[in-house]
Amino acid sequence: MGSDGSDADPAQYDTRDEQAVVETEADVGYTFPYRRLTMHVNTATKPFLVSGADTVDGDMGMDVKYEWHQWGVADFDHWVFVHVTVAFSKDIEDFYWGWMSDCDMGDVHVPDVYFDDFAGWDDTYKFAYMRDWDYDPLPGQPERQFTADSLWLSPGAIAQILLAAPPVGGPVTASPDNTQRWVSKNYWDWNNDVSSVQNTYDRITGTWENPFPPEDAFDYRILNGVGPYQVLAGDTAHFWMAYVVGEGYDESEHATFGLGTLISHVQDAHDFYDGGMVIPSSAIPPQAPDLNPNLAADVAADELTVHWAPYNSIAGGTVADSFVVYTSAISRLGPWTRYDAFDNSVTQTVVKLIPGFYTYVWVQAYNVAGDIGSNPYALSSRLYESDESGILRANYETIVSVIGNTAAEDNLSRVSVAPNPYVGSNEAELDEYDTLIGFHHLPEKCTIYIYNLLGNLVDLIHHDSPTGSEFWDMTTRSGESISSGLYIYRITTERGREKVGKFAVLKGQR
Repeated sequence: MGSDGSDADPAQYDTRDEQAVVETEADVGYTFPYRRLTMHVNTATKPFLVSGADTVDGDMGMDVKYEWHQWGVADFDHWVFVHVTVAFSKDIEDFYWGWMSDCDMGDVHVPDVYFDDFAGWDDTYKFAYMRDWDYDPLPGQPERQFTADSLWLSPGAIAQILLAAPPVGGPVTASPDNTQRWVSKNYWDWNNDVSSVQNTYDRITGTWENPFPPEDAFDYRILNGVGPYQVLAGDTAHFWMAYVVGEGYDESEHATFGLGTLISHVQDAHDFYDGGMVIPSSAIPPQAPDLNPNLAADVAADELTVHWAPYNSIAGGTVADSFVVYTSAISRLGPWTRYDAFDNSVTQTVVKLIPGFYTYVWVQAYNVAGDIGSNPYALSSRLYESDESGILRANYETIVSVIGNTAAEDNLSRVSVAPNPYVGSNEAELDEYDTLIGFHHLPEKCTIYIYNLLGNLVDLIHHDSPTGSEFWDMTTRSGESISSGLYIYRITTERGREKVGKFAVLKGQR
């Protein structure tokens, strides 16, 4: 590992005339979701670099293969393992291998989110980490110590741990030892970034170090190294490291999601590696059912028929013996309310819809004996397949959203407007810039005229639908957004009947 931001950065070496390879569980025969990304770099692509007045041979004589491993099973998805194989074509004296990360805890495009991070070092397990303790409050919110008071945008902490490496002091060709830990630790902010190849070497070997922890929050890089090793041309070495995330560092005082702490996940990651990276079948949850409704056949005016048949469970995992239906009137992220539950002989149910509002539905496949159920957001519900273009696509049909309508009615006295008053937003609005107001209990065919208080026609809508609902985007006939105020509507039918009413709009800021 070497990094000076330009010539000596191995990440900038070209791949070996090949594309990175992405493999899934189907490629390796696993019975659970899995991803592996493989890529090569070779230092021979940078034969020379300039260091001061000297021209230096930049080929370090290394062909490096990176394999990134990710498992999509609950309790085994808190980490990403990296297996690095280095084949040497030159002798190297005092070789160190290391890993540097710019662990921004939050959106890298929002400085307020990642300038409040801290770097740390755990002396028990010998790893560097970064943590975010204020959990990124929303704009305008004071910093809080509890996630319930702010928007949770990022993991509480992330570490880079050494899983195994050749024992220091022995041959670099030795089998990776799972008791070997990092021998050097470092962090810095961008005001003290690496400046040369020598400076990189000094940091990775521990000759130059910053004391942990830093005094202030900032945007830091962390670096760990292991070595030295004596390398001969023809040698091959293997190293295993991992990124591990946790909600908080070593205690759950500030946690709200129950995702586990960094320290507990570091221990679990070591145990998983030491156990041969085997996931027991009892830990593999049932797969969340695909819902993907036929909107023409399954959606009536005020109800949705939800199907989860045929249900395909993940082969080799736990078997679903029951299904639990959840609904939300807020968003695809919930909060969720348990709607109903069935044994595995039932494969559909009817969910009532709220006219003018979206209803979100997902069905959990559950195994009572193992007390384990599917999660629509988990990788186990995102099984990837290649589309017609050969691109890997995930299954995103585990949650459905349907807007409720009313049945068509001939009784104009039943016509209603929702929401009324319209204040800032409508639950039916899925896009940030949507503005929608709904007219309900309409006949199948009618015309809706909308006027301002001066009697000017603002817009008209021709309704021709088997349902009794129609939505207006609150723009004029010329496409301009309306202003807040009181409006009059008049509904007329082909038979000459009409209904007059009013509604109020207070748009607020979107």
